[in-house]
Amino acid sequence: MTAEVAEVLLPGSRFNRYIREGQSIVRSSAPYSVHDDVHQHLDFVGGLHRVPPREKYVNLKQTRSKAGVHLGVTPAILRARYNLTAADVGSAQNNSQAVAQFLEQYYHPADLAEFMNMFGRTFQHRSEVDRVVGTQGGGKAGLEASLDIEYIMSTGANISTWVFTNPGRHESQEPFLQWMVLLSNMTGLPWVHTISYGDDEDSLSAAYMMRINTEFMKAGVRGISLLFASGDSGAGCRHLGKDQNTFRPSFPASSPYVTTVGGTSFKNPFKVTYEVTHYISGGGFSNVFKMPDYQVRISDMRPLYLCTLNCVN
Repeated sequence: MTAEVAEVLLPGSRFNRYIREGQSIVRSSAPYSVHDDVHQHLDFVGGLHRVPPREKYVNLKQTRSKAGVHLGVTPAILRARYNLTAADVGSAQNNSQAVAQFLEQYYHPADLAEFMNMFGRTFQHRSEVDRVVGTQGGGKAGLEASLDIEYIMSTGANISTWVFTNPGRHESQEPFLQWMVLLSNMTGLPWVHTISYGDDEDSLSAAYMMRINTEFMKAGVRGISLLFASGDSGAGCRHLGKDQNTFRPSFPASSPYVTTVGGTSFKNPFKVTYEVTHYISGGGFSNVFKMPDYQVRISDMRPLYLCTLNCVN
């Protein structure tokens, strides 16, 4: 809707255009209210006050390993580490899995086919996605989206795979709610969905996250598994003021209604050895949601393990 219409529907709001670092956004400079007869039907109102976080830049020169050239962890290494033989591939007709892509990222079918040709020679696999829900972009494919689809199809090999591509943004970030509402209104979905995207928990409103949690619960009741990456910032850190800091968890990884998956690395990066918790992995805590009962029981049994995941990082 236009700003003029929004100011009528949300009394008190006053919209202006702001420009920061070359990015233009429309936000309200004043608080708003909602009529009582409308309020009871609303879960949240978004896009009024919050502004996109400033871009974060990484010094690539500092992140390069000085130990030598590392070709990375290929599908063959993963399958060897977890004792997957050539026979350990999908065979049931009703097996299925899915990947969700956001932030205008998408995979390229030709890249996927080339990847599987290079790295899938020792096990039966598929080289094409069975279904794309949404519209794929054109041009160069995204790194995140490409890795997601390539690695789920090489570890969950020979299994029917879908891709959900989700255009647009919610306050400059992933439209998770739009995607989940879509799933809630579809039948015949894959049973496992994996997502490697997330946002700082404090960059989203509690009402918005609670609304998404409702959709997560619906998926759980249906028997759908949602696997989210734990984040790339460990426990994270948010500076509040002089000598005041707090942990900064990621969402949806912080939601009690999804399965959060962290990362590991080989103790010796040049050999298939035992694994250690990767230093950037997060997950396992929240500043908004209470710790679920099942996690309380786990923390009673394995306090040192949880501390390694949540505190040391």
